[in-house]
Amino acid sequence: MSASPVLRVQGLSKSFQGVPVVQSIDLDVHKGQVVAMIGPSGCGKTTLLRCSAGLERPDRGFVELEGQPFGHERHGAEIRRQSPRQMDRMRPKVGMVFQQLNLWPHLSALDNVVKPQVVVLKRTRAEAAERARTLFTQLGLSAKADEYPYALSGGQRQRVAIARALALDPALLMFDEPTSALDPELVAEVLAMLRSLASGGMTMVIVTHEMNFAANVADRLILMGKGRIVEDRPARGSVK
Repeated sequence: MSASPVLRVQGLSKSFQGVPVVQSIDLDVHKGQVVAMIGPSGCGKTTLLRCSAGLERPDRGFVELEGQPFGHERHGAEIRRQSPRQMDRMRPKVGMVFQQLNLWPHLSALDNVVKPQVVVLKRTRAEAAERARTLFTQLGLSAKADEYPYALSGGQRQRVAIARALALDPALLMFDEPTSALDPELVAEVLAMLRSLASGGMTMVIVTHEMNFAANVADRLILMGKGRIVEDRPARGSVK
């Protein structure tokens, strides 16, 4: 393990309309780890993910990415919120694959992966397209590059979303329920894909309801309950 974790969460809390959702969470995720996060609906898994990715501002606590503050930072005894510009510089370090995938329906599969690179990383379209096609080859999507999301299967849309996240060269990939919207026969396909990413050394945090899925794809299992980490232990299965 590296001295500085890829993700460090310290004392993170978040409430909505006065209701605590995440309470005083401490979490380190080191390079190459695959962490599965499980627990009942409403226990705070997705909120923790979104706060860690900078999509929600926590009420208290700190997030660091590769040793750098993300969201809030200390200046002596003072705690300051980072500016949107500061946060935007850090965002590419985290690739987020949403439960609903959020692909742009009016863009082809290829352009769904090209556009974020051009906007966020300021790559030329040619550079971004080359990176996208390389990822499509790795993920078995080469023949689908010009298709629109409505013409793709659930598993193919999932792979496009993963390619879009990987195209920004993140230090960490986060998944929110990657199998929840898939037919049962496609779950094995996604499992194999995540195993492949893990064997390549990708650091991942995966929120899931499926214990068997977690045990087979992860090497570390976090159980959440009522906004807190109840248990943090090695998973029974390992992709390593």
